[in-house]
Amino acid sequence: MRNDCGLDGPESDFLKWIEQALFADAGTAYDAYTFDGSPDDERNAWRLFHDAVEATGKLLELYKGNPRLFEKVASQLSFLPCLMSWHPDAERFDRQYLESSQLGRRSMYGELRNNPRHLAQQSWPVRYAYSIIATIDLTVDTYEDRLPLWAKIYGYGIKHPIPMSRYESAAEKMGWDIGKKRRELPKYQGSYHILPAWTEGLGKLHRPFSIAHVLDYCTGKEMILEEMPDFHLAPEWDGYRNKRAYQQQGGAKKGAIQHAIFKDILIALKTIAGSNKRRSKPSRRDC
Repeated sequence: MRNDCGLDGPESDFLKWIEQALFADAGTAYDAYTFDGSPDDERNAWRLFHDAVEATGKLLELYKGNPRLFEKVASQLSFLPCLMSWHPDAERFDRQYLESSQLGRRSMYGELRNNPRHLAQQSWPVRYAYSIIATIDLTVDTYEDRLPLWAKIYGYGIKHPIPMSRYESAAEKMGWDIGKKRRELPKYQGSYHILPAWTEGLGKLHRPFSIAHVLDYCTGKEMILEEMPDFHLAPEWDGYRNKRAYQQQGGAKKGAIQHAIFKDILIALKTIAGSNKRRSKPSRRDC
């Protein structure tokens, strides 16, 4: 590892290295966005990176030159521009950078940091369980008793194109001018109606969500499988795929991992409903 400030070493002192890296990247981005031979969208992208790199360099100067002022401002905000890089010391520096900022300590969203019960700090089965409850309730509240009528018109799981005339009529009612219509309406080309197949069972749903109705919300299993058939491959479920028992068997089968996840989601649903007690007899109904 080189002891000077060269970019190819890399320099072991991250702060020395990042200063030159920011300078070099800002210059590269500037040359790229001022070059007339590139397409406009590419030049705009280079301009965005240039402005972001330049602003990041100034923020780093504030962090080093006036740490108290840096913390005073950052503690009232919810986002901190980061210094991601390929430097081997970047991860350690970013942790220190974040801790020094006291980010969000006095912000309106500070409960995310301080409240251990905040949803973002819960396990993934709990997060999925809350998502299931919210999605089912929103769907039922939206359609009310009209869900069978909509199903009769559109069918379950079948795409039905939405004519542009409907969007054009809505644009007229909202008073869009010709320019805005020309910009916005093409975004809706190809839109369609669809009732997911999992909504078919909502007619038998008992509400509100409670201990007595937990199992009615097991339709969330069909929801997940329809919307994300390979959901178990998502990064949040790495721990399930890497369990020792599965590895000893030469890798877990798709169904086994999904079953383990659904089992924990059901437990989370019961916990959310206020029921942590085991039933004296095994239920015949299960997810």
